[in-house]
Amino acid sequence: MTRRAPTGRRRARIPWPLAALLAVIVGMAPALASGPAAAQARDEVAPAPLVEPTRTDDPRETFRSFLRLSGEMEAALSAYLAEPTLARMVALALLSDRMNALLDLSAQPAASRREAGIATMTRLMDVFGRLPPIDPDDIPDAAALEETDATVVRIPGTPLYISRIDRTDRYGEHLFAATTVDVAPRLFETVRHLPLRTTLPIESFGALGPQLTGPLIPARVVGGLPEALRRPWLGTPIWKTIAIVLASLGLGLACAALHGLVARLRARSRAAQLLERAVLPTSILLATTVALPVFLFQINPSGALADILTAVRTVVAHLAGAWLFWIGCRVAFEWIIRSPRIPDASLDANLLRLISNVLGFIGAVVIAAYGGQAIGVPIMSIVAGLGIGGLAMALALRPTLENLVGGVILYMDRPVRVGDYCRFGDQTGTIEAIGVRSTRLRALDRTVITVPNAQFADMQISNFAHCDSLLVQEVMGVRHETTPDQLRWLLAEIRSMLHAHPRVDTETVRVRLAGYGESSLDIDLRIYVLTREWNDWFAIREDVLLRIHEIVVRSGTGFAFPSRTLYMARDAGLDADRAERAESEVAGWRRDGRLPFPHFAARDIDAIAGTLDWPPRGSVSRSGGLVGGGEVDGAERSPEPLESPEGSDDDLRDGMRR
Repeated sequence: MTRRAPTGRRRARIPWPLAALLAVIVGMAPALASGPAAAQARDEVAPAPLVEPTRTDDPRETFRSFLRLSGEMEAALSAYLAEPTLARMVALALLSDRMNALLDLSAQPAASRREAGIATMTRLMDVFGRLPPIDPDDIPDAAALEETDATVVRIPGTPLYISRIDRTDRYGEHLFAATTVDVAPRLFETVRHLPLRTTLPIESFGALGPQLTGPLIPARVVGGLPEALRRPWLGTPIWKTIAIVLASLGLGLACAALHGLVARLRARSRAAQLLERAVLPTSILLATTVALPVFLFQINPSGALADILTAVRTVVAHLAGAWLFWIGCRVAFEWIIRSPRIPDASLDANLLRLISNVLGFIGAVVIAAYGGQAIGVPIMSIVAGLGIGGLAMALALRPTLENLVGGVILYMDRPVRVGDYCRFGDQTGTIEAIGVRSTRLRALDRTVITVPNAQFADMQISNFAHCDSLLVQEVMGVRHETTPDQLRWLLAEIRSMLHAHPRVDTETVRVRLAGYGESSLDIDLRIYVLTREWNDWFAIREDVLLRIHEIVVRSGTGFAFPSRTLYMARDAGLDADRAERAESEVAGWRRDGRLPFPHFAARDIDAIAGTLDWPPRGSVSRSGGLVGGGEVDGAERSPEPLESPEGSDDDLRDGMRR
């Protein structure tokens, strides 16, 4: 199989002598997209057609490709040292990509594969440049491998191997074995005393790397530095380390200054506040992926310091990306919540925020996991270990998870919404917010009640906001001396009044003799008034009770005294004349077949429906001073805020909203 090695398709990551400039070109695109320097680079970098493709179809061709690319790399280095230009640095980057394609780097962390590959290939150039020349024909070809069915071939005279790859992405190719990354440095130490066959004035290709810089840093400036600053530390000259630290601090301060500048705007909306928070991770992400690589390309760190910088940059960039993704999810959902149909404090809005937090957290974890995988952290092993730890964590977080599920249940069932006035347990209040963990309510005494969602979802909730009418239920006691016909007249008059009342639902009127109390004849009254406002409810109930009082007085009876006090006084007795008139009227009903028991006739109800004056004659409501509902001149007025039946006038604003 013949395959051309990748040329420039992989991203460069701050390489040392053979720095891969393709990623740098992406980062420097705004500055290099125009101008004579860019034109010159494009003219010089235009690749000539390859005479020989890079082949890895058998061990012999792989080694032959290495020798050929080594010669091209030496020539490219010689040209760059003579005249360091951007175009020639790009040529070095392309060659380094092609050489790395000959090496199996699958065992290396993704973030540091480029640096590991370049370091290994330079050591191989140093090794084979000192050992006696090896004839590629001494290495088996494809035909020889078919006869022996071998998958690994040792290079003669060395402990280095070329092995066949079984991975899907490079299946069937023959590359320098993954162990070459560890074997090449040790092999170099054993042959470094031998002379290097090269036309360059260097002791080794590995020693040349730390001394190289980008084309914007003149060689004479580096040569003028004190010898102490040019000594290596972690594989990189000290002056480069100092410059990198200062540049990193400068970028960090710039990011912090930009964040502080934007924070002064003090945005009011939640979405704008989240956008402010996104400035810091965005600036960090740009600094680590664009600004810092451009600077590091010119400085050209190498050795262990380059590995450390790569790992730090990868971690910071992925954490900033995870942070930005989380904020981005929240911003996107906040824009959805800002639509006119979703109130900001509603249950729908809180559920959308919950979804955004969950999605943002999952995405952030995935991005961070990719970052950890890139630097060699065994994410899959950690995830497998979390299977056991996750069980313990789930048990520890059980109350939190229950409240989370309770919030979802409140959204699905929708027993209450923000702004609803409700009774839960033995308390009442107005819903102010339904959050991820708890629900907040404003009680009648203006205190805030916080109830965990799991507990609130299991409660019996009475939502007054869903009432279509409000109940008035009373038990009245009249004296035992009341005669049956007198009592019938009383019941009929009360029912007639209720059927005639314009604010009472006539289909729900129930006025019945309920029983014999210890000191009274108990009459049960239950009606529904046509209102959803508590203030209106209080007014209608008051009017009904006052009218009942007038009817009781006109019936000739009276309300019973529910007490056991002994009164030593002469009882004036009942009004005999009124009792006689009531009884005679009931007798007339019976004689004429109009006795309204057990029910009023439909024609009688229709005849008296709405005939009572409401509001009562002389009320301020009839002159335009209506408070709490009702009709003025035939027009329905807007009701005032509600209050609870148990509340006082000061509690009107805390009642149920219409």
